[in-house]
Amino acid sequence: MKLTSSRAFNDDTSVGALARLSRALIMIQSFRGDPARTPPRLWSDRLGVQPASDLWLRYGSSVWWQAWSQDGEAYLVLSAAALPTNLTAVHQHRVGALVLLGSDALHRQQLERLLDADSSVQPVVQPHTLLASCLISLDRGPSVYWRSDAVASLSGTLAPLLQQGREGCIRLQLTSDRLRWNGVIGERPLSAVSQRVSITDGFTLPAASPVSESPSSLLSVEGRRLDLILGTLLSRQIIQAPLETHYGLNASMRTLLANRPFALRLQQRESGGYQAGLQVQLELNGDREAWQTVLQVVAERMQSTGFERLSSIALTATGEDPRFWGRRDDDERDLVGGWQWLREGEFNVLSIGFGIEPANDAFLSRGVDGDADLTVEVLPETLKQLNLLGGLWPQPVERASVLRFRLQPLQSQQTQKTWWRMNGELQLAPQP
Repeated sequence: MKLTSSRAFNDDTSVGALARLSRALIMIQSFRGDPARTPPRLWSDRLGVQPASDLWLRYGSSVWWQAWSQDGEAYLVLSAAALPTNLTAVHQHRVGALVLLGSDALHRQQLERLLDADSSVQPVVQPHTLLASCLISLDRGPSVYWRSDAVASLSGTLAPLLQQGREGCIRLQLTSDRLRWNGVIGERPLSAVSQRVSITDGFTLPAASPVSESPSSLLSVEGRRLDLILGTLLSRQIIQAPLETHYGLNASMRTLLANRPFALRLQQRESGGYQAGLQVQLELNGDREAWQTVLQVVAERMQSTGFERLSSIALTATGEDPRFWGRRDDDERDLVGGWQWLREGEFNVLSIGFGIEPANDAFLSRGVDGDADLTVEVLPETLKQLNLLGGLWPQPVERASVLRFRLQPLQSQQTQKTWWRMNGELQLAPQP
């Protein structure tokens, strides 16, 4: 995408208005109008049925926006130049070249308070930066910009696992049954990236996967480093202290663990006490005896807290007896989890099961996916049917039969990677 000069960010332009809104609101999504379709429900809710229908036709294929503050309700955002002057009954507030329409007077007042609180610090957007690229993308076509509060609101209890993407901006492309995207995500605000970079530089939309290519697991994740999903948890003192005190997992071992390749998959279970079980594999090097000591402590604590070891069927390929566990008071003796060591080349792979047996074969592949540091495949619709999809995700996500994405480092990052290019797609399930 061609970046533009600082004139594009003047207060009287739509990009300038988006720059101000990007500081006050937690998420902004842009859409392109389509007069051949029925007006979206948000238009009817904010404008009234007939005014929405009339304006939708006149608006044509111009870009419009939906934006959220922390109160959860969406604002309809339209070009001020396109609005008729007789819209006096709606709860609107003008920001530069844009007008925001709330659900009622209170909703509008909440917006005004947010903007007033930010008015003392005018947004400074430098051309050619990541934030500039994001705002221009929002102004020109379907895109999404979000801040950390949006991730927390949408993902609920999953938020600690999604900190690599707590801030971000992606460009969207919708086809008949696919929603595809690419862009940049990170742990810090987009404004923190000062180098010349675009959200789409050198990163094309992913090729569509065949419809029949559906993963066999409810969820599968593979990454070059465990801290890509557990970094936030492992950095918290409330997590570190018991790991070291109760399990002997000292700082050097936690660092080693955080930097090791991993894979996990959530498998649906047809019987037993759990709907699904999580299998995790970690590629560990170094002193295996040290890890064995940690596992022995885990075994002792399980035995002292109501679990008992179940007899295993056979030795593993490494010649060791796997550890399977069940509840001591469970007459059915259902498996609650376990672990075993696998030998994979020069490395030891620790295979763990939660609510399911640990996998007997290594599904942790070599090299993840080309330049990708993390790949994810998930079946949201199936998870939703099983009541296993937490959070308040948008409907296209909840009804997607398959969702896939991958991360690779943003340019010019040396050691600690803070920013990632992300591309992916979700396959929309057909409506009944």
